[in-house]
Amino acid sequence: MLTWRFRSCRSVRIRKRVLLCLVFFGPCLGATVVEAQGEPSEKNFVEYRPSTLVRVIPDLVYAKYGNRTLLLDLYLPSQPGQGRPGVIVVRGGGWMVNDRKRYAHVASALAEKGVAAACIEYRTAEEAAFPGAIQDVKAAVRWMRASAARYGIDSHAIGALGGSSGAHMALLAGLTAGVAELEGSGGHENVSSLIQAVVAMATPADLLSLNANNKLTVGTFLHVTPEQDEQKWRWASPVNHVTAGGPPVLLLHGTADDSVPPSQSVDFARLYREAGANAEVGLLPGAPHAFWNYRPWFSEAMDRAATFFLRVAKPRTDSR
Repeated sequence: MLTWRFRSCRSVRIRKRVLLCLVFFGPCLGATVVEAQGEPSEKNFVEYRPSTLVRVIPDLVYAKYGNRTLLLDLYLPSQPGQGRPGVIVVRGGGWMVNDRKRYAHVASALAEKGVAAACIEYRTAEEAAFPGAIQDVKAAVRWMRASAARYGIDSHAIGALGGSSGAHMALLAGLTAGVAELEGSGGHENVSSLIQAVVAMATPADLLSLNANNKLTVGTFLHVTPEQDEQKWRWASPVNHVTAGGPPVLLLHGTADDSVPPSQSVDFARLYREAGANAEVGLLPGAPHAFWNYRPWFSEAMDRAATFFLRVAKPRTDSR
């Protein structure tokens, strides 16, 4: 369920349920099956540990809405350098959890591999109605682009990464360059919010096709049920913003995800490629919904994500 029970998900033993049709037929759809073994448990939970390879700059203000300030923590490779990709990291939590520290292990792993990563806080559904959180992601992109030279980041190579509801936000922000209603006014409005690449993990790409429990969560996020405003649900779904000019996208998904089915990623990738855009899929056999929090899937996911950003985060021409 997208209402993420972060602590309880450590102790819940998620049954091994490999979706054979995706594992065996995924490659026919352009999906790559990542070999991984194991099962989530307390001992396999990935905790953040400071690394000598990473320099952390905490509590940077990236957006302001009146008296409300939004902060991010910036994770940089400790070795000085210029022209590295920058990535906005968006945590999941059913659009209701606002602890950016919970994705410190993700941002640090990316920085170890040469990618500057910013873990952001954002306004939750309780604080700001949709599209407030999407506007926050775009404000973070604008901040990173405006601050790129100071931190050795290539301003033309800025991506976004998220998990679960954070993946929805990262992907939607990446697909809607220049859409005025989603830009907001958090700061640096004269800077482009264009995103050059997206890594989306366990992505709810089509909100209307989610199960009943998850629809309740989405309804809280959108402040409306699909029966009340189906068009709003469609507009908030990344699957309805597919164009040939979208950024390269890597979708990672566990085959044992019993919250958001892997078909959400596979179907989105198929539509994206049919439109003429670049989409890759990595299916992780036996991996649960929040696989990026557990060994052995965490390392494989971060390797794939960093390699993708270093390879495809390139300038695009549809900047506003």
